[in-house]
Amino acid sequence: MLSLPQIAQRPSWATLGAEELNEDSWRRLVRNEIPAVVIRDFATPEECRRLLQYSEAIGFALYERVEPPIDRIGTTVFEHSGSSVSTYFAKAERARAIRDEIFAQSFSPLERLMGRLRKAVGTPVSVAADPTHGSYYAGLIRRIENGTLLHIDYAPAEQSDWWVAQVEAQLAWNLYLELDPVDPGMTRVYNRAWVPADEDFKIPDSYGYERAVVEGVEPFVLQPTVGDVYVFNTRNFHEVAPSKGRRTTVTSAIGTLPDGRIVFWS
Repeated sequence: MLSLPQIAQRPSWATLGAEELNEDSWRRLVRNEIPAVVIRDFATPEECRRLLQYSEAIGFALYERVEPPIDRIGTTVFEHSGSSVSTYFAKAERARAIRDEIFAQSFSPLERLMGRLRKAVGTPVSVAADPTHGSYYAGLIRRIENGTLLHIDYAPAEQSDWWVAQVEAQLAWNLYLELDPVDPGMTRVYNRAWVPADEDFKIPDSYGYERAVVEGVEPFVLQPTVGDVYVFNTRNFHEVAPSKGRRTTVTSAIGTLPDGRIVFWS
């Protein structure tokens, strides 16, 4: 297993607010000094509506072996942890074609965000690529309406045999296409980064963790509106509350490599 980058286990945020994307806020987010970065009005309501329309025409499928159930279009490294890496890459090629078909009807959130990051940070940004298997898939279209368990997303700990395990920091972005206006299913991100000893709190045969791991830790609650993008550090424990209605996002992981490059994958 790769040696894991060191990060403060105890609270490290200077504020409980999200900051607009710029080079300084990005660096601070990567260092886990702030809870989130936000890009307001990243997409127009019409762009979001068209992405939804064509996503529904294609149809969603359930994540494999996940409770509560989550719907998605695309494929994920998470679902292939512990299985053959080549199986994921075989699915990734077909998933990219479906994703591109949907994006062609509106716009590519993935390309737009990578462009914004290049401009803001001045660093090469691309989709992750394995030297043996080729490009990862990125740009999941996802519905989380029944909530999630308390969990992390961190490839160096969870997918240590994969190429993306070399990332130093791992984050996630979400473009909100659809939210219930009354009860949108809030995301809570806790000021508590995972460390190896936290595996004592892992729920057996599950991706989730016992709530004791964040006992006494104040969360940051994302407050998005349709068309916003939020980015947060997924080595921090986080969870999504159930939504009363539809909740659809475009999302992927973002990783920072030791040489400074930024890569995306799902």
